[in-house]
Amino acid sequence: MYIKKTYQFKNSIEVEKMYSARYGKKGMKHNEKTNPSPEAMKKHNRKKCADNLRRLIKLNFQDGWNMTLTYRKDDRPDRALAKRYVNNFLRRMKYWLSKEGVELKYILVTEYENKAIHHHIIINDSPNLIKLVGKQWPHGQANFTLLYVDDDVATLAEYLIKETDKTFREDPDCKLRYTCSRNLEKPEPRVEIIKANEFRKEPKIPRGYILEADSLVNGVSSVTGYEYQSYRLTKIPEKGKRNERQKKPLRGHGSGEVSVLSPKGKTKNRV
Repeated sequence: MYIKKTYQFKNSIEVEKMYSARYGKKGMKHNEKTNPSPEAMKKHNRKKCADNLRRLIKLNFQDGWNMTLTYRKDDRPDRALAKRYVNNFLRRMKYWLSKEGVELKYILVTEYENKAIHHHIIINDSPNLIKLVGKQWPHGQANFTLLYVDDDVATLAEYLIKETDKTFREDPDCKLRYTCSRNLEKPEPRVEIIKANEFRKEPKIPRGYILEADSLVNGVSSVTGYEYQSYRLTKIPEKGKRNERQKKPLRGHGSGEVSVLSPKGKTKNRV
């Protein structure tokens, strides 16, 4: 027997299969103990955090933006002041978005090691978002990239976790890799106990889905010592649906230093 966890999202499915001390295949030694190295534990925890972040984005930001807030070169704050600036910014955004009937949702990552201090914010869409950010972020520039959750969310999550690696390890005041608004839904898997002695090395792909590139992993956990498998499936988009958001005009242009970037990172408009 083995444990199967399935995470269902609007345009994708994620699957994890694993043996454990309680649920294992015939002949497997139970209560098998391992002594993972510190580096193996770091790698395990980093992957777990990236998995959690990726699923959080998929579940809550079907229609959103990946935004980076920077500071002017001659006016960069220290960490404490930057934290106050970004918290005040989010508080004001929550207030003004509520005036439009929009509830603010966000995930925040701040990085300052080896680079100029800056904030990555994944934020939900709203009719006047770009104009509003231009007014509420007076400290520098804001760069926007349309967020396509069925594209490169895995890469984005891994990048954001990697961005925090040094900060998270060396800064005693940095307890979390990212923070988020309290109104986000938490991904909950469907958990099944499968009565089979082993799982397929090549998973069966349901109709209408494709296996996400490089997502299939068959291995042995360096932490638990048991075999596992994980993979991600992406729903095949209907013809003409994929670029629907990209065709929409960018809204709410107004004053302020705001760069609007295309999904490929090329400057699309500047206001």
